Amino acid sequence: MGTDANGCQNTDQVQVTVHPLPNVDAGTDQIVCEGTQVTLSASGAAMYVWDNGITDGIGFIPPIGTITYTVTGTDVNGCENTDQVDVTVHPLPNTDAGPDQIVCDGIQVTLNGSGAVTYTWDNGITDGIGFFPPIGTTTYTVIGTNNNGCENIDQVNVTVHPLPNVDAGPDQILCIGEQVTLSAAGALTYIWDNGITDGVTFTPALGTITYTVTGTDVNGCQNTDQVNVTVNPLPTVDAGVDQSGCEGVEITLNAVGSPNVTWNNGVQNGVPFIQPVGAMSYVAYDTLSTGCAASDTVRVVVFENPVIAGNDVEICPEEGVVLTGSGATSYLWNNNVQDGVMFYPTETGEYVVVGMDINGCVGTDTVLVSVHQEPTADFNILQLSLTTLDPTTGFENLSTGAVSYEWEFGDGSGISTEFEPIHTFPNNGPSEYEIVLTVYSIEGCPAEAVKYIHVFQDYTIYVPNTFTPDGNGANEIFKPKLTGFDPNDFELLIFNRWGDLIFESHNMEVGWDGTFAGQDYQVQDGVYTWKITAGIEFTNDSKIFVGHVTLLK
Repeated sequence: MGTDANGCQNTDQVQVTVHPLPNVDAGTDQIVCEGTQVTLSASGAAMYVWDNGITDGIGFIPPIGTITYTVTGTDVNGCENTDQVDVTVHPLPNTDAGPDQIVCDGIQVTLNGSGAVTYTWDNGITDGIGFFPPIGTTTYTVIGTNNNGCENIDQVNVTVHPLPNVDAGPDQILCIGEQVTLSAAGALTYIWDNGITDGVTFTPALGTITYTVTGTDVNGCQNTDQVNVTVNPLPTVDAGVDQSGCEGVEITLNAVGSPNVTWNNGVQNGVPFIQPVGAMSYVAYDTLSTGCAASDTVRVVVFENPVIAGNDVEICPEEGVVLTGSGATSYLWNNNVQDGVMFYPTETGEYVVVGMDINGCVGTDTVLVSVHQEPTADFNILQLSLTTLDPTTGFENLSTGAVSYEWEFGDGSGISTEFEPIHTFPNNGPSEYEIVLTVYSIEGCPAEAVKYIHVFQDYTIYVPNTFTPDGNGANEIFKPKLTGFDPNDFELLIFNRWGDLIFESHNMEVGWDGTFAGQDYQVQDGVYTWKITAGIEFTNDSKIFVGHVTLLK
C-alpha cells in the first residue's frame, strides 16, 4: 500500500520468484607428479569460471606443491555457486644412474641408481647386482621411483674393451746351455713370470718349464698366454787325455760316447795317424736323437826332433865360434867341440851335433864353419911435417884384399870412407894424432894399420921501430903484433937509457902511448928498449924478445 501527497492510499501486488543456487562440483582433489598434465572439469552448472588462469576442461601442468583451485558455476537462471578442488604436485626423484664406466672384457660391472627409492633398469639389469656387459658401448637406462610413486630416468654408458690377443709365441725345444728369447705379441707391454724379461735373452734350466706372459694393451686391458720351453740334456763325450809324441810317431785317438762320435781334421776314432810337428787340438763330436750335441777336445803335441844347431857360420881368422844346439837338453858335438863353449877353428869344416830333449826325442844337425882369409891394411902419410899454418896432408892406401875402408884421424872429425883421403888437422896448436885405417874384405873381415903424425906450432912477431905520439892521430901507439902466442901469457916492458922501467903492459891490445909510468906527461924523444915475454899457444913454452924503438914528436 502506498500513500500520496494527499494522504491517499492504494494497494497493488507483485510476484517474486527465487531460484535455487546451482550445485557446483569442482571435482575430486588430485595428487600428481611433477610434469603430469591435470584437467579440471566442474559440474552442476551451465558454465564455469576457474581462478589461477585455468580453463575448464583444458589440461595444464601445475607447479610443485598443493594449490586450491576455485570454480564459479552459473546455471541457466544466472545463479552462481562455487566449489574448490586441491591439486597436489609431488616433485620427481633426482634419479642418478652413476658415472659412465669403461672396463675390459670379462670384468663384472654393478650399476647402482641413486636419488630415488626403487630402481628399474632396462636390458635385464638388476640394480646393485653385478653382470658381465658385452664388448662395445651400451647405454643403460634406469627408472627411479620415490615414495610418492613419482618416477624419473637417467642413463649411463658402459664401454667394454676387448682383451688383447696376447701370443707368447710357439713352444721351444733347445739344449742345455743354449739361450732363448721370449717375445710376446698382440699387446703393448708384457710381464713374464719366472723373472723373465720380454725380448731379453736368458739361459733356461734343464727340463720343461711353462712361462706365462701377461700383456697389457693401450686400454689397460690384460690377457695372458703361455709357452713351454723344453731344455734337453747334452750327450756325454770324452775325447781322452792329452797326448804328446816325437816327430814321425803315430797317434791314435779314441773317444768314448755314442756310436755317433765323429772327429774333426779328418781323424777317425781308433785309427792311427801322423801329426806334423806342433800342437793341435782335436774335437770329438756326439749328437743325440734330440739334436743336442756335445764335444770334447784333446790336445796333441808333437815335438820336433831336437838339435837345431842354427845356420852355417862364416868367420874371419882368429875369431872364435860358439856352437849351441837348441830344442834339446843334452848335446854331443864331434871334433871335440863342447856345446856353448867358444873355440877357434883355423880352417873351414863341418861340425855334427846329436841331442836329446826332455821328451826323449833325438835328432842331429850339421853346421858348416867357413874361415875366410883376412885382408892386409897399410898406408903412407904423404906429408909428414905439418904446422899450424898448413896442417893438411894426403894418404897413400897400400892395403890389399879389401873392398871398404874406414879412416880415423884422431882429431874427432869422424870417419872417412875414401880410398885415399886428404885431411886437414886442427890448427889451434901443436899436437900428435893417431891415424887408424881399418879395412874390410868382401866377407867383412877387418884388418887395421896405425900410424902417427905431428902438427907443429908456427908463430910470428912484428915490432915497429918508431912511433910518433904527437896527437895527430897517426902512429900514436907503440904496440907489437904477435900471432901463435897465448894472449893470457904476455908481458911488454919499456926501459929508458938508464934501465929504468917506464911502461908495463900484460895485454896484447894495450901498447905504449909515450907517457911515463902511467903519468899524464910524455917522455922525451929518444931511443927506448923494449922486452916482450910471451907464451906459445897450446904449449908450456915461452919466448923472450928484446929490441929498441925510437919515439919522435
